[in-house]
Amino acid sequence: MEFNHMEIDWEYLFERLERFLDLGEEYLTRSLVEYAPAPQMFNEYIAFRWIKNHHTGYLEEIARPGLQSHADLKGLDPILENLCRNTAQFAHGLPSNHVLLRGEPGTGKRSAIVGLLEKFQDQGLRMIEIRSDDLQQLPIMVSRLRNLPFRFILYCREVFPCKDPACFRELRNLLQGNIETCPENLRIYATMDTSLQPLHNTDNAAPDTLAAPEGPPQTAPFAACAGFGVVLDLPLPQRAAYLDICRHLAKRHNLSVDDEEQKRAALLWAERRGRFSGLVARQFIDDLRGRLALDRHPADTPS
Repeated sequence: MEFNHMEIDWEYLFERLERFLDLGEEYLTRSLVEYAPAPQMFNEYIAFRWIKNHHTGYLEEIARPGLQSHADLKGLDPILENLCRNTAQFAHGLPSNHVLLRGEPGTGKRSAIVGLLEKFQDQGLRMIEIRSDDLQQLPIMVSRLRNLPFRFILYCREVFPCKDPACFRELRNLLQGNIETCPENLRIYATMDTSLQPLHNTDNAAPDTLAAPEGPPQTAPFAACAGFGVVLDLPLPQRAAYLDICRHLAKRHNLSVDDEEQKRAALLWAERRGRFSGLVARQFIDDLRGRLALDRHPADTPS
């Protein structure tokens, strides 16, 4: 077959190509409209998560957010005071900073941030959880939130295990500013697992304990870390603080247990897990609540 003598209807071909491009534009427009957040959703819900969908994403409502109470976080009063003060400034439209909470697992980093919703939701504060691996989509999210009449905390849990340089590049651009500045209605609140990263300066240490790193870190994670204006370190609780947390949680759940018996059981629970922490205390109380409830209903115990 000789293609040199084929007749091509160029007018028809260009017409079909133009139609194909029109369909593509229509699809993209429809997708953007579909993913754009409706303002009324922020009146109905206070917490959301960012769902990545190929090269774009959307906000998913969290119908029953696990609101935390700062009253359950014992031994962290100075840290919570700094955190709440910065958040109050932000909620009232005053100058404020992005926040980084650092600590080992179980120190209360997540509870400290999520607990802000309980305090500030009536002042228009909303919280959006975003995975560290999805931070490259920050420009998309920011463009959709910039002009909304709410104050948004973008909560990123364990921000620094991410290996994608694009994530840190977008995070650094938002924190430190680029051609486009961070919206006044948006702040990043992130946590960092210090068992994976070394510590440097912090805002809850005494002034004479601050020591600059020996050399400026050149890695993307540390460059992004420098953009957080408030950096707070959460320590692991010691024995007395751990027992205080256990007593507080037992009282909140109206558990009727002998103090000495509860103390011995709590210490044994922590010993088996190799540490004292707020998370370990909560796990102990959950187990204690379950065992006491089971004792009250022995007929329901599986044989």
